[in-house]
Amino acid sequence: MKKITALLVLVFALFVGTQAVSAQQKPEEIAKAKVADLTTQLDLTGDQQRALFRVFVKNEAVMVKAKSASEEDVKAMQAVFEKEVKAELTAEQYKKYLTLKQ
Repeated sequence: MKKITALLVLVFALFVGTQAVSAQQKPEEIAKAKVADLTTQLDLTGDQQRALFRVFVKNEAVMVKAKSASEEDVKAMQAVFEKEVKAELTAEQYKKYLTLKQ
């Protein structure tokens, strides 16, 4: 009986561990989804899509590392991200981006 219980606990632990790993997405996957969404909503050009993809990948990678960073550091990273996004969009697109973000 102890062996069966131990085996069930092990199987459950492996199942939960597998779910946690599969739930994590790579920064590239997240960026691709976000850029695809923005493309339909903001009518992005191909150059804008590529540039924003790089910006989003960089931001996702930074945010993963920033989990242990201070709140001030995170705000500074977000400010840099917003500046880079604004640089790639037209004024009209950026205005619409801000409304979508809220």
